[in-house]
Parts: sequence; C-alpha cells; structure tokens
Amino acid sequence: MKAIAAIQADLEVTPLGTRSRLADRIGGASILRRTVERISRATRVGGVYLLCPKAQYDRCASMVEGTGAITRAYDAGPAPWASLVRAARKWSLDGWRGGVGGTTCFDEYTDCRLLSELLKTVEADLVLSIPPAAPLVDPGLADRMIAKKEHTEDEIRLVFTQAPPGVAGILLDTPLAHEFAEKNSPIGWVFSYKPDSPQKDLIFQPCCVEIPADLRYAVGRLIADTDRSTERVAALLNEQNEPDLAGIGRRLLDREDSRAETLPHEVEIELTTDDPYPDTLLRPRGSRVERRGPIDPEIVRRIAAEVSRFDDALIVLGGFGDPLRHPQFASILRAL
Repeated sequence: MKAIAAIQADLEVTPLGTRSRLADRIGGASILRRTVERISRATRVGGVYLLCPKAQYDRCASMVEGTGAITRAYDAGPAPWASLVRAARKWSLDGWRGGVGGTTCFDEYTDCRLLSELLKTVEADLVLSIPPAAPLVDPGLADRMIAKKEHTEDEIRLVFTQAPPGVAGILLDTPLAHEFAEKNSPIGWVFSYKPDSPQKDLIFQPCCVEIPADLRYAVGRLIADTDRSTERVAALLNEQNEPDLAGIGRRLLDREDSRAETLPHEVEIELTTDDPYPDTLLRPRGSRVERRGPIDPEIVRRIAAEVSRFDDALIVLGGFGDPLRHPQFASILRAL
C-alpha cells in the first residue's frame, strides 16, 4: 500500500480563528517547516504534500524548500462545516476529542474536499492528514498507524490514536476520503454517538493504535495555533529537541500537576442570582441562594480585557442565576 501525508496550511488564520503561527520560528526553523521535516522522517510515508490557498503558494513553497514536500494550491474556500467545528472545539482544545457534537481535533485540519482533489491526481491507497503546526508529530507513530492499516487490509478504513492534539494525525483510505468529500462531512462524525445506529466506540476497535499510558492520559494541546499551545510546544522543544512519546506524556503530566497558569484558561462569571424558576429542585435556587447582583458590567469588561491576553481564553456565564435576566445582558455579551 502506498501512503502519503497531506498538510493543509494557511499562513493567515487557523480553523480556530486565531492568528496563524506557521511562519513563526521555533529552534531556528519555522513551525511549518519543522512539521514537514518531522513527518518526512516516517519511513512508510511515500510523499508529503502541502496544500495551501493559491494566494499563499509562493510563500508556502519557499518555507518548505529542500524538504522534499510538494506544494499544491487550492481555491476551495472554507468547508461548509468550518464554523460548526470552530464553535464546537473551542472548549476542548486540549484533548483529541470531547468537542460539542462529538467533534475531534481531526476535524480542525482535515478537509476531505481537499484530500479528495489531491487523491485524484496522486496515486495513493492511504492519506495521513497532519496538522500544519505540529512540530512534535511523531514519525514512528505515523509508521505504526500505516502498518496497522496494511496488516488489517480491508478490516478498517481509518486509523487514529488517543494522543494529545499535535502528536499524530489521522489515516484514511482513499475511498473513505472521497466519501467524506461527497457528503461534505467532518471526520468527527464517525466518532460521535448516534442513537439510531449505536456501535462500539472506535477506541475499542482495531483502528485505534495503542500508545504509552502516560501519553494517553496526558492533557495539553501540541498544535501551535493558540498562545498557550505555542508556549507549551516551545517549552517542550527547549527541554528536549527530539522527545519520544512517553517523554512527551510525562512532561505534559508534570506540567499539569506543577505549573500554575499566568491567567486562568476558563473563568465563570455570575451576572445575577435572578432566577425565572426559583422553585425547581435541579440545584440550589430561589430563597436558598443569597441575593447577589446584577453585576456591574464594567467588572465583566475588566475581567474580559485581562483574560483575553491569551487568544484561547474561555468565559462561562453561569453561577446560580439566569444570565439572561441581567438588564444589560446584550451589552455584556457584545463586550465579551
């Protein structure tokens, strides 16, 4: 079986809506180039293809010159489900899945419309989709994923692993890539629970490649597309330029246990304790809750201004009341 790797890159903006950092340098090379060089070491990958918007072709091609990667330009526009994935994934960026509606990290950087067009001109049985800002992607794990598919032949049509985002991509057979393109569907659809057609979770099926426990249980985005994830990737590379899988897992676990964030990643704000259903028993409500608020909108604006120093900051409007009961809810939402 012939396998190729495909990397979908944009030098301006990421699928999350954050600033693209592909041209930023870590350890003497751009993030995009480091990603391409890393996946090019996979011995079972028969070619690396960089897919980019037409207007960015020259810049992308020059950034990977000498790596052996082939740059291809496209003009497809955003995927029809791009906004859905952006909204669904923003609360689950540190895990490979867990987004609203069953979305996964694979949905962010895998547009099968582009893969399908590539596979119409490049002869390959398998395509490995890799995030463009993944300088820690593991070539050995990529080889294991491809070997898994080769040994099982027609038994499975995709291969993945439960690693933090940025360590591995997702492997599809060519017909499956075409099917996703025809359906205009994100890949995460196959991982989501469907009441009308229940099946065993894919993590318990042969398509899931086993990895060290430390890495499987680790939390931390390793795709350099947000402020926090870029800082995390740079720190890991500074500690060890060529970390192995178990080492990445241990370092992520250590960071989670010992490191305090400069600012909290997620903040919950109670706008008011005013409650349209004070007598329900779902949680402490009504007279059981001390009256507070409505909060001064200026306090909310100050909190938002501070936490938004990081581009992946999250704010939950919660507490004991109904946020919609705040008399200035609309202006607060606009400020956020």
